[in-house]
Amino acid sequence: MDSLQKIVDILDKECELYSILLDLSKKKTQVIVDADIGELEKIVEMEEHLIFELRNLEDKREEWVTDFAKRRGVTPGDVTVSYLVSQAEGQIQERLKQLQDRLYGIIEEQKQVNQINERLIRNNLEFIDFSIGLITGRGQAGSIYSKTGGADTRQQGRSLIDKKV
Repeated sequence: MDSLQKIVDILDKECELYSILLDLSKKKTQVIVDADIGELEKIVEMEEHLIFELRNLEDKREEWVTDFAKRRGVTPGDVTVSYLVSQAEGQIQERLKQLQDRLYGIIEEQKQVNQINERLIRNNLEFIDFSIGLITGRGQAGSIYSKTGGADTRQQGRSLIDKKV
């Protein structure tokens, strides 16, 4: 099989896996909102499996790109999807254009979903930190003396958890 066709086949498989990864990220958004830790763990495990598969495909693609580059007398770093489109003809060229557009769309949407998920997780962590602070009395005055050595007029806060220092 021609190295260009092999690259197209691998890009097609990568595109499918990235699409599945995007769907999982979208599902993860609702799971984060619902605070369903068990389901979140399952999704992360599936994502790890997909990333492993993508890494293997990427290694194969790099091998075929190196082969293609040697045959064309260019460096492998110069072989981008745009370059492949310019070198291809007919159906392969059209398929490469479709894959390029689809991959770009998936990557852009993945960035947006990741930003949303990151914000949701950060908000959840801040809420948890705030809740722990309320329960433990963290952030309240720790001594009864002021900087000048006199008694501080602020009242000691009470905590829901008894603690000794």
